[in-house]
Amino acid sequence: MIKIQTGKIFGKAAKETGFKGSGVTRYIEFPNYWLIVNHQKSFYSIHFYVNVGLIYKELVNNTITEDVLKNAFKGKTTVFPHVTFRIEHCPGIPDDLTVQIGHAVENGQEEILENVLKEALTKLLTFMKKNYSRQDIRKMYEEKKLSALILKEV
Repeated sequence: MIKIQTGKIFGKAAKETGFKGSGVTRYIEFPNYWLIVNHQKSFYSIHFYVNVGLIYKELVNNTITEDVLKNAFKGKTTVFPHVTFRIEHCPGIPDDLTVQIGHAVENGQEEILENVLKEALTKLLTFMKKNYSRQDIRKMYEEKKLSALILKEV
């Protein structure tokens, strides 16, 4: 088995799809919110998860810096995402995304992994540009179209 650096490949795919930052947590600032994606290595295997977070500007009282965004999933900041979910739960993402990622990781296929991640991140961006509002997210959650953790303020 060829071991690949999934965090590095994730970062490259995120950068190529428009996300800013460095390391395993990337972000894009939109007029009303920040969209954050995070590579989370599994403790139990060579696999990883892609976490997605939304921070709504209207619900934040302090300035959001890059450090705040980079630490949003680590619990080392005063601002946490108002909405979090795994990328495979985003509507429009292929049902077999985790299988595609797992297969590429297990077989050391860096280019395939990068392409799968770029496609998923592109679909996430397409979805978020149409469904970013607090009302949209809450409605999709209530209709069981989005499996997410949503803070009560949303």
